[in-house]
Amino acid sequence: MLYIFIFIFCNKLDIGEEEFNARGDFKAQFVELPLYASLTEYKGIALGTSQNLILAKNSNYESRILLKFTFTDTTYQGLDEIKLSLFRNNIFHKDPIKFSLCLLTNSFNEVEANWYKRNSDEFWQNYGGDYETDSIRFGEINSDSLIVKFNYIELDRIRRAKGMIIIPYDSGFVGFYSREGGTAPRFQIVKNGMVTPIPLEADCHILSADTMPYWESWLGSGMAYRNYVKFTFDTTLIDKKAIYGELTFQPEKYFAMRETLEIGVKWLAEPLKGYDTRLGPLIALGRFSVKDTIFNIDIVRYVQRIIDHPDSNFGLFIYLTPENYDIANVKIVHGSHRLKVGYIEPPGER
Repeated sequence: MLYIFIFIFCNKLDIGEEEFNARGDFKAQFVELPLYASLTEYKGIALGTSQNLILAKNSNYESRILLKFTFTDTTYQGLDEIKLSLFRNNIFHKDPIKFSLCLLTNSFNEVEANWYKRNSDEFWQNYGGDYETDSIRFGEINSDSLIVKFNYIELDRIRRAKGMIIIPYDSGFVGFYSREGGTAPRFQIVKNGMVTPIPLEADCHILSADTMPYWESWLGSGMAYRNYVKFTFDTTLIDKKAIYGELTFQPEKYFAMRETLEIGVKWLAEPLKGYDTRLGPLIALGRFSVKDTIFNIDIVRYVQRIIDHPDSNFGLFIYLTPENYDIANVKIVHGSHRLKVGYIEPPGER
């Protein structure tokens, strides 16, 4: 009995959040935080670490594929077949798309190259890649893989080049796997039935895209659009315990070649300085259909953070994740962001 008496009357631990729910004698109150600001920060990121190689073109985008294989000094004679193969990612919708394959005249760094730069320090002489004007091959992609066969003369040109570039010749979209995503592009030579693979040195895709007005609200992958939002802190929340933080916003239109999108949220660890503002950890992640009429994400972790540290309310970045996975964008109805907070009085001693 003495033990029970000491436990009941001397336990000073806080009541846990799960115990609030279990006991059922605490009623939550709600408040909606006013939207202070919403805008778009964007950046043409390098896409060399993407799981995909995307060949695409429409009125807003063009994506080209860059490849580099490492050939030895061996003289290739008596070959039966010389071929390049790329394998389609079936997650994406696929269009038949015509292409041209050209040889690069300048090298590139796959993790740094973009539409404007071939590496972090050097620009392409011509935006979109430096390549020979005469195409080595034209074709059309209309199956689950792209297979291009070459002859001896073309093989010699490929070996001497700085790599190759695949350019969309008309409108369409198709996604292939990169070496980070599974079945990597292959260059193979066949002699007497024996297949010899040529090592893949680098692969990436580079993207040219229209930039959206910063004063609108956009999410984007490929061209990385981050939606910055900030809500005004309500002093009613001081010293309260947040149990609910529902962030909602409405899509206005979208472009996407998949049925679903992943949306992440991170808080800003400092005042907004642009796309590269220092961020905190991922605090929420949701998967949504592109046809959803409203997006709903629980950000109670952020709400509790600004309750505990009101001077840390620098805002949030909402973004598509991963930002290099595909080519997609979502326009958000400007001003549609809502943040509804449920809170209770902090647990007392017992």
